[in-house]
Formats: sequence, C-alpha cells, structure tokens
Amino acid sequence: MLMDSRTMVSIRLLFWLVAGWSTQLAAAEPDVLALLGARATEGAAAGYVDDAVCGRCHVEKYKSYQGVGMSQSFKRPGAAAPIEDFGREYYHEPLQRYYQIFERGEDLIFRRFQRDKNGGVINEIEIPVAWIIGSGNRARSYLYQTEWGEMFMLPIGWYSEDKRWGMSPGFEAADHPGIHRQITTKCMFCHNAFPEVPAGSDAHWSVETFPHSLPEGTGCQRCHGPGAKHISAVLSGEEIATIRDAITNPGRLSAELRDSVCFQCHMLPSAALAGARRFGTGVYSFRPGQKLSDYIVHVDVVEQGVNREDRFEINHHGYRFSQSRCYRESKGELACISCHDPHVKPESTAFRSSVGKVCSGCHEDAADVHTPETDLSGGACVTCHMPRRRTSDVIHVTMTDHRIARGPFDLDALIEPMEKDNRVITAVGILELGDPPEGSEADAYRAIAALRSGRNIAAAQSELERALQDVEFLGGEPYVDLATSQFNAARYRAAQSTARRIIAGGENLRPAYTVLGTSLLAQGQQKEAIRMLQRSIEVQPHPEAHFNLAAAYLGVGDYQGAREQIDAAIALRPYMAQAWKYKARLLAAGNEHAQARDAFVRTLQLQPLDLPVYGELVDLLRALGEPEEAERYLELGLRMSRMLADL
Repeated sequence: MLMDSRTMVSIRLLFWLVAGWSTQLAAAEPDVLALLGARATEGAAAGYVDDAVCGRCHVEKYKSYQGVGMSQSFKRPGAAAPIEDFGREYYHEPLQRYYQIFERGEDLIFRRFQRDKNGGVINEIEIPVAWIIGSGNRARSYLYQTEWGEMFMLPIGWYSEDKRWGMSPGFEAADHPGIHRQITTKCMFCHNAFPEVPAGSDAHWSVETFPHSLPEGTGCQRCHGPGAKHISAVLSGEEIATIRDAITNPGRLSAELRDSVCFQCHMLPSAALAGARRFGTGVYSFRPGQKLSDYIVHVDVVEQGVNREDRFEINHHGYRFSQSRCYRESKGELACISCHDPHVKPESTAFRSSVGKVCSGCHEDAADVHTPETDLSGGACVTCHMPRRRTSDVIHVTMTDHRIARGPFDLDALIEPMEKDNRVITAVGILELGDPPEGSEADAYRAIAALRSGRNIAAAQSELERALQDVEFLGGEPYVDLATSQFNAARYRAAQSTARRIIAGGENLRPAYTVLGTSLLAQGQQKEAIRMLQRSIEVQPHPEAHFNLAAAYLGVGDYQGAREQIDAAIALRPYMAQAWKYKARLLAAGNEHAQARDAFVRTLQLQPLDLPVYGELVDLLRALGEPEEAERYLELGLRMSRMLADL
C-alpha cells in the first residue's frame, strides 16, 4: 500500500519521539520494538508483531479494517460482536437431539441432550466454547479446545441471513461426526493470523494442537508479510526506500505474486478434496511475495452430474474469478484489488457502483450491447453478471459468484433453498495455477489429496504407489501418507513395510511408529507393537497412540498398563468417546461397577449412537439396583436402533 501524507507524518513523529532513546542505546544494540512495548514472534512464523502495532502509524487503515470480515474471522466469545440468539434450543430431527449455545456469566456454553419417553433430559453434555470462527457476515461456527491444545468444531452454527441456528457445514447428515470433528492447522490457515509456535511444529505430520493464546482475526500481516523488520526500520530512522522494502505491498507485485496473496485463502477449488502443500513445507511458511504454487498444489475436481460452470462453493471467490474471460484476457491487469479495497468493508450500493466503473473501463460499449430498457446504473453490472447464488457446501448461505458471466440468469432460482447433496467426485486433476508439478510428481500430489480427504482410496493408493516408484521425494511425508492409507485399507504387511522404510531413512516421524505399531497390533504381534507405540509417544504424545497402546497391553494381559494408557488418552482428549467406553469396560472387569456405570454414561453423552453401550449400561444398572435408570436407557437405546435402521 502507498504511504499517504498522514502516514508519513505519523512515522516521522514516532521516529522523533524515540530518536533520543535509540541514540542513547545504540551502542547496546537495543530491541527497538521494545520501545513500543512490542516484540517479534519466533519459531515457525517468525517476525510478526501484534496487529495493533501496525495501527500506531496506519491509523485510518487499521480502524477501517476492523469492520472487514477477515479481521473478525476468529475471536474469543467475549470479543466477537453479538449477533446470535443465545439460549434458543435447536432440534435436529434426524438424530433426535437438542442443541443449545447459551451464556453463563461471561462464558459461552454448548449443550446437547436428548429426551426420554417421559420428556426427561438424558445423554446431556455441556462444553465451554473456546473460540468463534467466522465473521458472522454469513455464518458462525463454534469451537472447543482441550487443555492439551486440540480444537474441535461443535455441531451447530448461526446463520446470519436467516437469523437462526442450524447444523454447521458438514453436520447436516445423520452420520455427522458429532463433537469429534477436529480443527486442523489447514483449517486455521485461512481463518486466522499465524500463531507463535516452535519451528518445525507446523510440519504436516505434527500433532494438531494450538496455543491457548492465539491471534484474533486475519490481520494486516497475512497480506503484507511479517511486520517486525518494517517497524524496526522506521524506529531506526532508515531511508524511506528501506522502510518500504521491509514490508510487502501487494499492489506493487507482479500479477502472479499479487494474486497469490489473495488466492492463499480464496483459491479453493473443492472444500471436499483440498490440495496438499508442497512436501516439506510448513503450514505457516507462506509469505506475501511468494508464488502460491510453490507453497501448495491445488487440485480441481469433476463432480458426477455437475457441469463445471455450476460448481459453486462458499470459498469460490478466487476459483470462479480465475475462470472469468475478463480475468484471463486482461493478462494480469484485472485483479481482486481492482474492485476490492481489503482495508474497507464494502457497503453494498456504493461498492457495486464502484465495481461498475471498473467494468466500464473496458466495456465502453455496454449501452450498445444491451437493450434500451436495461438499467445500467448503480450496481447493475454486478447484479446481472456476478449474481448471488446459493453455495452447495454451506447450503444456508448465498454468496456473490465471482465468475463474471454473460447471463442472463434466473436470479430467484440461483438462491432457491437446496438440500445438502454429497456429490460423487469422479475425477481429480491438478489445477493449472502458477507452476504446478507434472508427470509422476503430479500423480503423487493428486493421489495424496484424495487419500487425505478419504476419496477414491483404492485407486489413489495404487496411483501413489506407482508415483513413488518413479519419483524419489526428499523426506518421509508422502511415504507416511502411503503407509497410513495401506493401514486404513487393512493392508497391514504393506503398511508395516512402508513404515519401516521411513524409520530406516532416519526420520523420527511419530506417525511412522504409530502405523508400524498399529499394523503389528492388527497382526497379533502385541509385544513388538507395544515397543513401537511407546516410541511413537516418546516422539510426540497423541491420544490415539495411547488408546492403541492400551489395546496392546490388553492383548498381553496387562490390565493395569491398559488402564494407565486409557487414562492418558482421556487426559489429552477428554471427550474421546471410544476411550471412555474402554475405560468403562476395564472398570467393569475390575468389579468397579459404580465407576463403570459413570464411564458408560459419559460414553453415551459423547456418542449417543453407540448401541452396544446401551446394552452394557442397562445390565450394569440392573446389577446396581437402578431399574428405573435401566429402563430409561433401554427405551432410548431401542429407539436409537430403530432410528438408525430407518436412515
């Protein structure tokens, strides 16, 4: 961004105020950021500062940006502008569950429960909401965070257009993941500024944990790059050219690099099947000024029965814009920032009118090619050629389609309500963006994208095996993908062989030991499995490794060891339903019946569709002399069984 006169005055005034300090402390090479009470981050995302520091000089831009949706994309509950009807119950009929998010003092609490045949509350759970994700312009979702640092998405969300609660995206179907849908670093990449985490901890196969203190919102530096050097240059009295060179102005970049800044978050051809980062590339390594194709290999998909022109998702801004003839034939002249000032929230009428002026810059003959009755004033260009459409992945919202198309369109039909349709992906290709890989390397990235999304597993696994025979990749990342997919396909010997190859290569990768240990466990080799799973936990603790280690200990008759590992899994992931179920069974086996009852109850609170647990709990309640409670759970269990049979 260009520095206006007020910005330059602010910079020079700030320099004058600290000049005396910096002169006195020059011999000691002081940390000039400390003069502002600021510090630069270290680790995987080094050199960033709190965005409020940017606001010291760029006052107006910083203030106006706070109204932009990107700045509100991730917040603590108390910091997000209240737009919801907290406390109102929402009933999800397919699973016969009630949901509620309500305020308790200064906290937000998620509540889920069912009702027994008499209307009494049963299978009730409450979880504190740690974070709100989404600006609320269209929708918001809610996350909880464990003490260990894992984050999970809660099933209900707020839809602003209709001002109502509903199931969050991906939770519409009856087989949704409940409270166990994990938020990954890949999810967070586009929903927030980069956190301060240790170097290397953002590698693909690292544990998916986050600090409890995080930035709140996608700030200035996601588009302009780390600001510490820029601010230090200002405070040190460097020349204006040096100051400018220490920060990225997207408007001064070449077309491809400029668009890469926007496309880092707004280029997502398919939410269901996302591309993989370049092997060995950390999540938080992308910097403005870098070519996006050097960071990630995007894939495009073909969906059964859907024309490419009709594929429209909530985050298709860049994807659809890049399909526009206007964009392609402008040869880099037309960009996102041709219409959007990212520092200012667009006000609908005025904004659409300004976009129309951009259109008329090329289409001077617009009046000649439209009928005399056509109203070309105001935001007519956008209304007709970039219409609002309902998105297929988040069916309760409508968005502006950024594919500039001729039309005409049935505008009412484009926003008609729709049912969620889990479309079948019939083909996966590499998106032609920047410098994508070719040949067997491209095959590997395409296969890994499919494997990580759980699509076309058998075909993708075979394709990856072939690609890895042709291309020797540095690092174990693609081989871990292969080993994991082989294990998931019950090809235990193949998974074991691939995992041993990774370990023999000298890389200390937790998932390699995990896959090896679980593969051995599946083949009945408990003692060797124990050793490998213990090694996995030594590298990086993980609740699923503790859970599998508990199973291995059970296999050799070590009940105490199994209980310790189940408790370790629960300590890391307190809402892990499977761990609570096996804890209950271990307690029951040890004749600790009251504790076993409580653990079975907890299991059903976490996973109300675990039908075998109803039977085990009913038997235990009867043995404990609690026939009325046994009857409640028996009735609900039978009802859940009938419900599942009808789905």
